[in-house]
Amino acid sequence: MWAIELFRSATFRLAILFALAVSVSTAIVFAFIYWQVATFDVERLNAILVGEVARAVTQPEDRLEHEIELRFTSDLRRLDYAALFDQSGKLQYGNVVAIPEGLPIDGKSHTVEMRKLRGDDAGTEPVVFVAGQRQDGGIVLLGRSLYEVDALRQVVLQALMIGIVPAILLALATGTIFSLRGARRLKMINETIIRIMQGDLQERLPAHGKMDDLNSVASAVNLMLDEIGRLLNQLKSVGDNIAHDLRAPLAVMHAKLERGLAGQSDQDLRIAAKRALADLDQALATVSALLRISEIEFGRRRSAFTRVDLTEVCRNVFELYEPLAEAKEITFTFEAREPVFVLGDFDLLVEAIANLVDNAIKFTPSGGLVSITVKANLAGFLIRVSDNGPGIAPFEREQIFKRFYRSQKCHHIPGTGLGLSMAATIADVHGFDLRVEDNQPGAAFVICPRQAA
Repeated sequence: MWAIELFRSATFRLAILFALAVSVSTAIVFAFIYWQVATFDVERLNAILVGEVARAVTQPEDRLEHEIELRFTSDLRRLDYAALFDQSGKLQYGNVVAIPEGLPIDGKSHTVEMRKLRGDDAGTEPVVFVAGQRQDGGIVLLGRSLYEVDALRQVVLQALMIGIVPAILLALATGTIFSLRGARRLKMINETIIRIMQGDLQERLPAHGKMDDLNSVASAVNLMLDEIGRLLNQLKSVGDNIAHDLRAPLAVMHAKLERGLAGQSDQDLRIAAKRALADLDQALATVSALLRISEIEFGRRRSAFTRVDLTEVCRNVFELYEPLAEAKEITFTFEAREPVFVLGDFDLLVEAIANLVDNAIKFTPSGGLVSITVKANLAGFLIRVSDNGPGIAPFEREQIFKRFYRSQKCHHIPGTGLGLSMAATIADVHGFDLRVEDNQPGAAFVICPRQAA
């Protein structure tokens, strides 16, 4: 069973291919070495014999006989063939009875089959011969057995076989080891994924040792699971907050309608219904705000961004909220010296600034001051919405951008607690940073490029 699973492993199949590649490459290398060695030896031998014959045909006969005798004396393995023939082809001196049949007398090397000189060996062997004719008509014949060349070829072939087999076995063994190791890790990962799919979101894929491909993927998946867990916790928190925020107005509406139904006149019922509708509007505003935040978060399409003038964005918000500020007797100012262009969505940016201004006007008492400032700087730009209202405590400055969060000292002012969360979401979509600062007194909300934060 394990053998079938091993063969199905991609790592094992890859190891087999690797072993085959190693075997083929090793065979090619050894074959090249074999061909080079054999060819070089034969060519060297041919060149030596041709040179010796060319020299021998010009030497005196007595000197030639002396050199042939020296050749026999030094040839302990009996590999040399040498002979001197007269004009009629009769042997005068040497160990070759007759000139091999068909051998050209041209001073060039030729390979022919000859009877072996070694007495303990029977049969024939390939011999390289060179025959040259002397001026007196005699023929000099020199030859060398290819016994050593054949022996070298056999050694190379044996080395090839000895080298290929261990290489194949080593590659297969290595592939098997890595396949088993990889299969074991993949099995652990698969089992962990199954547990995660069954609902155990605290499980994480095993990632240990050096950062190889599997560990990189496992680490990336673990980071994704951490983010999913965080989002699920956030979703649960949002759900709890929605239930908490909607339960109160719904309960109040229920009580008001019951009181109206229990009243003695239609007027009581109309008053109760009107108050219930106001509470219902508040609940619908909360739901609409949540849906808008989700739409912004999950509909991020930066490719659709265009060139937007932030000065124009803030001027639109100023003109929209100026009547509301006047009605509340709040001094509302707008300061911008020049156009400031960025890539973004005009409507979303208007919505973000509008939420900041709406909060500022809402929490600033009559006779207060709210201002919008837009300017370009080295970082790119800066938008500042400030007021001189009650301000925000330092420990709350990270909390106010969370959904449904409302400061303890502002609970008496109507609101959903979603405006700042929406503004932060829009800023994040654009790659901007939204932070709150102390305006002494009051608060100031600053939007700027994220790298300048």
